[in-house]
Amino acid sequence: MRHYDLILPPTLMAIALLISVPLQYLGRLRPAVTDHILLVGGLILCALEAPGSHNPMLWLGLSITLGYLLLPPLPALLLTLLLVPLWLLLLGDAHMTAINLMFGWWFSLAAAALTLLPGGTRALRFTLRPWRDDTQPAGEFISRSLDMEVARASALDRPLSVLVLYIPQLDQAGDQFGGHMREILSASFSEVISDNSRQSDLLGEHHANVFWLILPNAGEAGAVAAAKRLSNAVTSVAHPEIGSLESFSRVCTLRAQESADRFSQRLETAANKLLEPQA
Repeated sequence: MRHYDLILPPTLMAIALLISVPLQYLGRLRPAVTDHILLVGGLILCALEAPGSHNPMLWLGLSITLGYLLLPPLPALLLTLLLVPLWLLLLGDAHMTAINLMFGWWFSLAAAALTLLPGGTRALRFTLRPWRDDTQPAGEFISRSLDMEVARASALDRPLSVLVLYIPQLDQAGDQFGGHMREILSASFSEVISDNSRQSDLLGEHHANVFWLILPNAGEAGAVAAAKRLSNAVTSVAHPEIGSLESFSRVCTLRAQESADRFSQRLETAANKLLEPQA
């Protein structure tokens, strides 16, 4: 209270977020921009609070954690390794010691190691628009995610399956009632998939009305069971103009020694077969 000189930074960050979040939701702004605003604002607030704190090293740990929550692992590692000496310099000579420097770098490397654990990146990353709330994820994003999951499955010798989903009503809703109706149905569909899938599963719209649901550590039998469960769950999404949603799906399981490009081609073929009756 009464620290009026500290009001301006959080106020400016709040204004920036109030402007950028709606623009991001409307698809007029890249999601990373909002995350970067939050990261920069958070680091500035930590830097303002740390010098007057009884334990300023806690703010160093918070700033490192913030970096890993809002950035991919490699940029976060580079940022935090650079941030540690700058932070100690900000705190003054009393804290610029070899022990504090080594502790800060150790903490950064430990956080980086956690992100490399299976599912660690997805568990640790935070975004203002996570995939479970993203009604229309970019095809490029889901393709990159597939490449990473294929590499992980091959390195750890674990199964990997992808459920290719086609929702014909989304196409009909867009043509007959416009993009707003499609967004409503797409949001409802994504929510149903989220509620009926595992935390490690990753949903993305590869291209119009065709979705990929990446199922790490799932063989063909598990993916088929998931497809049946999700097919029943999707029918709960209904709208008076078009009725209940229905889904058509195909299961593709990663083969031994199969490359990510070859697996992606098989997924494309599966999607084309799903689209054939509508051609």
